[in-house]
Amino acid sequence: MADLSFLNLEEVEEEAKKVMPKMAFDYYSTGSDTCYTVGENRSCFSRYLLLPRMLRNVSRVDTSHELFGIRSSMPVWVAPMAMHGLAHPGREVATCRAAAAAGVPFTFSTVATSSLQEIQETGHDNRIFQLYVIRNREVVRRWVTEAESRGFKALMVTVDAQRLGNREADARNKFTLPPGLALRNLEYLSSASTVQARDSQDGSGLMKLFTSEVDDSLTWEFIPWLRGVTKLPIIVKGLLSPADAELAVQYGVDGIVVSNHGGRQLDYAPSGLHMLPAVVAAVRGCGSSIPVLVDGGVRRGTDVIKALALGASGVLLGRPVLYGLAVGGQAGVERVLQLLRSEIELSMALAGCSSVQQIGPQLLLPAPSAGPAPPMPAAQLCKL
Repeated sequence: MADLSFLNLEEVEEEAKKVMPKMAFDYYSTGSDTCYTVGENRSCFSRYLLLPRMLRNVSRVDTSHELFGIRSSMPVWVAPMAMHGLAHPGREVATCRAAAAAGVPFTFSTVATSSLQEIQETGHDNRIFQLYVIRNREVVRRWVTEAESRGFKALMVTVDAQRLGNREADARNKFTLPPGLALRNLEYLSSASTVQARDSQDGSGLMKLFTSEVDDSLTWEFIPWLRGVTKLPIIVKGLLSPADAELAVQYGVDGIVVSNHGGRQLDYAPSGLHMLPAVVAAVRGCGSSIPVLVDGGVRRGTDVIKALALGASGVLLGRPVLYGLAVGGQAGVERVLQLLRSEIELSMALAGCSSVQQIGPQLLLPAPSAGPAPPMPAAQLCKL
């Protein structure tokens, strides 16, 4: 029986490291080049303090949340992540079932070891399909059409991986897909590509697959094309620049995820949390009210509250979900999500917030630091 005694989302990573093959753990845990951005994603949360308010009625704290008509038990979605089968035989199916049990939306990756049909058959109502855009638009159309027909509620288009970052751990480990696993959504592609990804002996097979298939000439003009083939909400994931956020609004996207791809793409890119206030300001400056989510480095309930206070509409949770899957399958993921929700609920109560809507910039202070002050919402100081 799996040991699910870990008490927080930091500890589950240590437990996962004990049970996972090194190649798989390194694939999940590392980033590109020096991995500076991986560390920055975590450390950026420590640059903010929370200023609690007292004598508020917090006898009942409501952590529930809704975006795009998608209900959640907390302002957290499971982020899109590749190849859950590296962590556990239950694959994405187990993760999706755990998300359903926790009342949390699940984002399903193009680069998955389960199929769209299998995810539909879990019965989870709140599913989002993450889309990598390849050159063959007919395959893209088939993915989108199938996702829509199988009841997925939105599309999340990843735009920061037109080429893969320099992931030295994968090259060092000669990353290959273990026997018995297949990239199920890539069956529409040529068999040569999928075999290449599985059997590469000189580094990450995914590098070769993406180099040969992913569209590195992609531009904003893809958004109108996609709008013409689907009625689903279109969320663009991977923006950091406020200028790109303005373009996203101009091209009519329905939502944005501020993200650096978990530190796996451009090293020394800023964290999503660092850029969040500027991106939100750019979107609102365009007169748009579209949701702006953020990911990267979330490990505590207080991290979620800080992100919401900085203007995030919601938060995506990534690596800890995979670590929970590795440690205990579906039950491990449920444990991760339960711990995070409990922390969010308690932290909200201690901060004097009885609902997610009460979380705002008035809760934030810059932490004492020798470094530059973090960006703060403009109207904050007058509300302290």
